[in-house]
Amino acid sequence: MSSIGISIEELLKHEDSAAKEVIQFQESEKLRLFVIVSGHYDRQKNFKRELLVCTDTPEFMKNFLRFLSTNGTDFPLKSMNLVDLRHELRAFEINNMSTSRRSVEQLLDEFDGALKKRIAFLS
Repeated sequence: MSSIGISIEELLKHEDSAAKEVIQFQESEKLRLFVIVSGHYDRQKNFKRELLVCTDTPEFMKNFLRFLSTNGTDFPLKSMNLVDLRHELRAFEINNMSTSRRSVEQLLDEFDGALKKRIAFLS
């Protein structure tokens, strides 16, 4: 997980290759899941929290989103329809302003724990 102080849209518009660079970083570090958490103020001075989620496969993205929908009740996500994002790279706005970066981190830890339990069960 990484945190930034600009919007996800601004991050991806920073350079034409920004989305590719996020994916390349995730792949070079051999991460199945890489999440960038954005906390920023919009033009109306409203605080916004956003997520850029990068996974190694579309199936892993589906599993992560399924986990969030059942375990992340404090994380109502609104999909940000940004152009040219692959299935393995998705952007979301968190509609609960009280959601902190630490609570996102806790949920990621829970997802990791659930994955480890599932792998142990299948072994």
